[in-house]
Amino acid sequence: MSLIIIDQGNRIQTPLRSIFKPRGVEGLTESKNANATPGFEDQLQGSTSGLIRLETDVPKRAPSGSAQIAYEEASKAGKPKPRPTLKASQIMTFPVHTTGIANTLRQAWALLEEHAIAHLVVINEEEEPLGLLSRQDVLLHGTDSTVTVAVVYQKQILVATNDTEISQIARIFVQYPIGAIPVIGERNELLGIISRTDLVRLLINDAQVESWA
Repeated sequence: MSLIIIDQGNRIQTPLRSIFKPRGVEGLTESKNANATPGFEDQLQGSTSGLIRLETDVPKRAPSGSAQIAYEEASKAGKPKPRPTLKASQIMTFPVHTTGIANTLRQAWALLEEHAIAHLVVINEEEEPLGLLSRQDVLLHGTDSTVTVAVVYQKQILVATNDTEISQIARIFVQYPIGAIPVIGERNELLGIISRTDLVRLLINDAQVESWA
């Protein structure tokens, strides 16, 4: 399943670019990069219909008999086996540290410091995600502030599901100034969270990064 936009707890059908502005150079060069924009692959596939495919004048003849078997085995041996695509559920962090909208920024900062994390997921009474609160959000208003989370938190966020591909999440982190993406279940329950740090850790651990694309 693709990524979902949530606005104060409600799923909305809004183009991503209308909410999150592309990051710097990536936003200017996205039309030149096939992997830069989610959905661009579909455009590229459609554009190839006008291309001319060149064929050799003399078709190659496949060997027969025992030579045919050896030929097929050699062909298979030369092809790398496809690797499974990484999903959000495989790298997400859980349990997720959360805060309510009635908590003060002082309380939120204490949680961020206690758990050494960069984001808190803001939840409602049903423990469904409403938005995000980052360290930067708190710092802008003061770590000792008595202002409530409701005034400061990011009310429009991007969330993923268990089956969202990591390649899609990685492209979002490259293109947009998004620091974390919560992962939700079928009933909007909070399952985990994926941050830029999680992807960096994946790289450091020499994961099968080539399978992201």
